[in-house]
Amino acid sequence: MAHPQQQVALERLEIISRGLRSRAGDDVRHRAALQLRELVTVCHRDLNPEQFADFYNTVNNKITQLMAHGSDAYERLGGIYALDALIDFEGVDVAAKYARFTTNLKTILRGKDINPMQPAAIALGKLCRPGGSMISRLVDSEVNTALEWLQNDRVEERRYSAALVLRELARNAPTLMYQYIPTIFDWIWVVLRDPRQLIRATAAETVSACFKIIRERDQDLKQLWMTKMYNEARQGLRIGTVESVHASLLVLKELLEQGGMFMQEHYQETCDIVFKHKDHRDATIRKTVVILIPDLASYSPSDFAQSWLHKFMVFLSGMLKKDKERNDAFLAIGNIANSVKSAIAPYLDGVLIYVREGLSVASRKRGTVDPVFDCISRLAVAVGQTLSKYMEAF
Repeated sequence: MAHPQQQVALERLEIISRGLRSRAGDDVRHRAALQLRELVTVCHRDLNPEQFADFYNTVNNKITQLMAHGSDAYERLGGIYALDALIDFEGVDVAAKYARFTTNLKTILRGKDINPMQPAAIALGKLCRPGGSMISRLVDSEVNTALEWLQNDRVEERRYSAALVLRELARNAPTLMYQYIPTIFDWIWVVLRDPRQLIRATAAETVSACFKIIRERDQDLKQLWMTKMYNEARQGLRIGTVESVHASLLVLKELLEQGGMFMQEHYQETCDIVFKHKDHRDATIRKTVVILIPDLASYSPSDFAQSWLHKFMVFLSGMLKKDKERNDAFLAIGNIANSVKSAIAPYLDGVLIYVREGLSVASRKRGTVDPVFDCISRLAVAVGQTLSKYMEAF
């Protein structure tokens, strides 16, 4: 029969389990996971080793039940959050914990439901942070599975899972991942050009994490692979499908943000590429162009102000006239102002007409005014006193 204290803990565990299975929202499940962590910590302190081992085993079985046999995505998510909350709990055998946790995470990452895959991949990355030989074997096995799936998998869930796993391992175990970077870059274009936008965006985040690893470690390798990725991005524009053009723009964005001096010689061509795609028939590509414009301004403010500011401001001013596109344009203009400072001044008249409209009562009822405030605060920082004479008219 359970010790009274153990009995109380098991009853508490039942209540927490209901929270982990909750359909009321992610915050309820997250809160339950933190409560579970607190309960396990208290039990480790207050129960004797044998009682705690029994209790912890029950906790693990609950987590496995939710992750492997959960009846829906909510239960699987609850199980992942619970597992994640216990990753850095140190009161148990490390090898046993790793074996059990990785088995549970693989159930999700090799499953059919894509909803819980991202938090499962994040938990896997967290599990791999400490390094060491056991982790090294785990990373090797997971990377090889992911690369295999990139090379010959027609199942979209597997392609998504592969991109997520590579992204999280690159973010959390950079030293162990360094040796795999060339192979990852060779195969990442498969998912960068995936039919599904979510998978393309995840693949771009994987590229970002890999660029970060080589940027900090090896300048020659950085030069080699950034050149290859840049050339492949140009090639993708010639392929011309929506997926390949979107992939190329996503990679150019990562190169601008992480390439440092590498992009200097490619800067004008990159501006030209972005400008040429501003009126593309596909909405995702047009949206990506708008997100890229501030990156171009930030990379080389003086070159941008001199050669490209006017062209892009004419384009963004046109977007301000369209209700659906206005917020994206406000955010882009604010970020451009951040980089080019007072060079934005000649465009204040045109922008402020729409700022005024965006702050009007009718607009406030229609939707968010946050992008408008974001834009005007950045304009104020960029042009200083120049803005005050306009503000009197508000």
